[in-house]
Amino acid sequence: MKILVINGSPRGKASNTDVLTQAFLAGAHEAGAESEVVYLAGKKINHCCGNFICWIKTPGTCVHKDDMPELLEKMKSADMVVYATPLYVYNVTGMMKIFMDRIIPIVQPYIVERNGVCSHPRRDGRKLGKAVVISNAGFIDQAHFDGLKATFRCMYRDDTLAGMICCGGGEMLRQPELREAVQWYIDATHNAGREAVTDGKISEETQKLLDKPLMEDRELFMQMANMHWDAELEKLETEKPEMNASLNASDITDAVPLVPGQEIDTVRDLLAAMPLAFNAKEAGSLTADIQFVLTDEQPDHYYLSISGGECKAYLGKSPKPAITITTPGTVWMAIARHEMNGAAGLITGKYKVSGDMTLLMRFDKLFVSA
Repeated sequence: MKILVINGSPRGKASNTDVLTQAFLAGAHEAGAESEVVYLAGKKINHCCGNFICWIKTPGTCVHKDDMPELLEKMKSADMVVYATPLYVYNVTGMMKIFMDRIIPIVQPYIVERNGVCSHPRRDGRKLGKAVVISNAGFIDQAHFDGLKATFRCMYRDDTLAGMICCGGGEMLRQPELREAVQWYIDATHNAGREAVTDGKISEETQKLLDKPLMEDRELFMQMANMHWDAELEKLETEKPEMNASLNASDITDAVPLVPGQEIDTVRDLLAAMPLAFNAKEAGSLTADIQFVLTDEQPDHYYLSISGGECKAYLGKSPKPAITITTPGTVWMAIARHEMNGAAGLITGKYKVSGDMTLLMRFDKLFVSA
């Protein structure tokens, strides 16, 4: 059996989700399965355009030139797909949802009945393989997973859904001092991997264990969690009082590192590649974040962070941008391709800049071949 794991955690291999995934795979390997884990955090996957080109003009092929075609081929040949994702707002993460949206080229536009509901048949004629869901949440209550479970029960309406491992209180999985206390859950996940391969589903007995939270005492759990956050806030006050004084809700961001691709077709591609053209000598001791706000694309916030002679690119909002460039993606791509003069574009209102204008004037030297 070939198992393909799609890990949708922004933290990748450092995630609580991966702790559960590796335990599951250990049991699956014991039963003779082979596996591959794909970390979406390191992949370039664009949003679905919703134009059905992959159904009409280029059947089975998406218009986007990104990493998704390779992943679709892996899905087609897999006997089991494991969707591994932390719980974000009662469902999968954003990057996992984008991945799921892009599965559409696998199926045909025609509508058939499957298990009493309308459905699209697979393009290759194969039946759906098995599916397993692995998730974890900070909260301990299973009720928080209701939305996620409903999503996958809709995707896999027949007996192909082999089981769902939804771990309440998942942050406890990575705490060394709690390892012994949570080992029972790791063992149950290990058994689930073996059962999913040998029996085609997770047994009722194992599933009951997996539906239990890592800690049953809700009051104690809340006390421990709140003590943890008290300690984190106290540490912030001690180590960075000047940051704490100005920090507010709008400063908090879950930035995702951008990974350079082979082609530069979008502003995201361009910004991901800019650190490769960064001139550290020219930057010297410069410390600054350059925020980009795109007015015609989603996601619309990206930034470059320059510090310590290095430049890194992120998807998200910078806590303290030195300069903010608000622009249509088409305009910035035209400037990057030397099809539009940057200064002329600014003067004529093609894009706007706020903050340190001298930083904008240094772009040509800071990014020598961007």
